[in-house]
Amino acid sequence: MRRTLVLGMVWGALCGLGNGAPVASTLVQMAVPWIWVAAFVGYHLARRVRRAAILGGLALLAANIAYFGVGVVWTLLADDAAGGDVRFLVLWTGVGLFIGPLAGMVGWWLTNHSTILPAVVLLATVSTAEPLALWAHIDHLDAHIAYVGVATVGLAFPLLFFRRKWSQAVRAVFLTAALTYPVAVVLEATLIALGQISSPMRLL
Repeated sequence: MRRTLVLGMVWGALCGLGNGAPVASTLVQMAVPWIWVAAFVGYHLARRVRRAAILGGLALLAANIAYFGVGVVWTLLADDAAGGDVRFLVLWTGVGLFIGPLAGMVGWWLTNHSTILPAVVLLATVSTAEPLALWAHIDHLDAHIAYVGVATVGLAFPLLFFRRKWSQAVRAVFLTAALTYPVAVVLEATLIALGQISSPMRLL
């Protein structure tokens, strides 16, 4: 558990320091890199699915505290009010405590023979769907570079994970390609409802 907390805090602090830099600021504000952190914890540090869920949630909790802690410090140093950062800390901590356990379980599924393919497809699909959902709403070159990078990682993941099982790799890539658009549509609608991007829908 200590390694999980340390990993989460290191990730959050790095994100806090990188926020505002070209490309890095977009990556920091995307959900996918945070999901991968929780999945990594579930894959490497948990022997049972329940523990993977707990560790995934703890990783993102620690990451949020470190990330917004850095933001509050920078805001105070700039003599501005830190209230906005505190509100976002509460909001995204709640989101992290929901997504973190799910991502932790998906990471653990990568270790279970019967759930490897669904887990790979889930991680690959969210990695390609989020960039697609955001692409038309954020018209900046730095952001588009980040989106291409994340989507490339998502598409490459099945090929790397199943590098010795090409039939599985092809199936995973095919399923990812088939699921990316519908998942992106749902994600775009969700982000609009949460006020994270502006309406109207661009993918429909």
